[in-house]
Amino acid sequence: MNRLHRGDFLLLLALLVPLWAGGHLAPIIWERDEVIRWLTQVSGVLALTSMLLAGILSIRLPHSDRLFGGLIDLWRRHHALGAASLLLAIAHVWLVAAGGLGHSVASAVHRLFPGPDHWPILAGWAALIVLVIVLAPTFKFFGEPGYARWKRLHAFSGLALLLGIVHAWPLAQATWPWWVLGLLALAAYLWRKLLSPRIGRYTYRVERLDRLTSSMVELCLRPEEKPLDYHPAQFVYLTPLDPGLANGQGEEHPFTIASAPGEEHLRIGIKALGDGSRALQEIAPGSPIQVEGPYGTFLQGHNRKRQAVWLGAGVGITPFVSAVRALAREGRSANPPVHLFQLADRREAAAYHDELERLANTIEDLDLTLHLRERDGLLNADFLRQHGADFASAEFWVCGPGVVDRYVRGLLHAEGVPNSRIHSEAFHLL
Repeated sequence: MNRLHRGDFLLLLALLVPLWAGGHLAPIIWERDEVIRWLTQVSGVLALTSMLLAGILSIRLPHSDRLFGGLIDLWRRHHALGAASLLLAIAHVWLVAAGGLGHSVASAVHRLFPGPDHWPILAGWAALIVLVIVLAPTFKFFGEPGYARWKRLHAFSGLALLLGIVHAWPLAQATWPWWVLGLLALAAYLWRKLLSPRIGRYTYRVERLDRLTSSMVELCLRPEEKPLDYHPAQFVYLTPLDPGLANGQGEEHPFTIASAPGEEHLRIGIKALGDGSRALQEIAPGSPIQVEGPYGTFLQGHNRKRQAVWLGAGVGITPFVSAVRALAREGRSANPPVHLFQLADRREAAAYHDELERLANTIEDLDLTLHLRERDGLLNADFLRQHGADFASAEFWVCGPGVVDRYVRGLLHAEGVPNSRIHSEAFHLL
């Protein structure tokens, strides 16, 4: 999350409005008890506001992610707001107790547990408990979360939002911000859970599966009705409906588009990285599959005055395949000039390389270099420099596993490349 976008200013405004409306921008007087009371109110208001904003961002409308520089950056904000809501809620509890400790321990306990008649307080405790359960996978309280368990737990996020509003409503100085944010969060929840699966997706059928490597296939999809409109290197969520799948039937997962815009079929590169993606490699031809999107801004917004260096590792070559296919389909030269580095452990693991080599020979200002770890060793700056990468001025676009992304970023930083000239995708956030 290296840059601020328009959406960030909207989030900041949304965080400040409930504080302003409730008169919580500053304490009335700077005395201990008053400051603790003010911090208690601020932490509670910000906890609920963060929770509601995280819910609003979960709507995942195609193209709305551009406000934040793409869906991956939007999800970073979503995750940060969710974590902040839990931490602020915990701080709120401690501050409530601290306000009572100035008088006695009994007063602090009574503030936290005033009895069954004080239903707003009970609702607040319930909201905190549900929030801990929902965010347990995010904080890895019980180990690395499985995708299915994470999805099931997140279904309770709406309950946490509702209980939070029930807690805050009778205690709030101004309720209209909770009306606005609450209705927006409710709309996002209803769209994501009820409406999007019914009216927000495109229906495709599996035309064929093309084997690329021992662990990677290309899924070729035929549109049933109106096809998806997209840009090169964007991605979509796929929901396979084949009842014969061993795993993932009815589950949505993100995958990068490998085809060029305007092609008859939608082509998706899929590597067996988990139960769902492994099962997809055995999906039956002719079976229906739902497509939602497109998302992402990767490879968009090139600085036309700078050389572009693309580095794709493993399945991370897929967005660059889409871009190269688009250039070939349109008969255009690369503008700005592009040098594509394909990174693989060995030659047989370099998916799409034969096609990329053939297309690169037909596209002006596009160079292609294959780096094989078993032949060339670990990627280093000398290799990139020898093959034309200009660390002083080029923009770098990186896509691959998290460990590769971190390694390449470190390599580029060591050569003086600032974050502003490094762009990457990180699908583990989705």
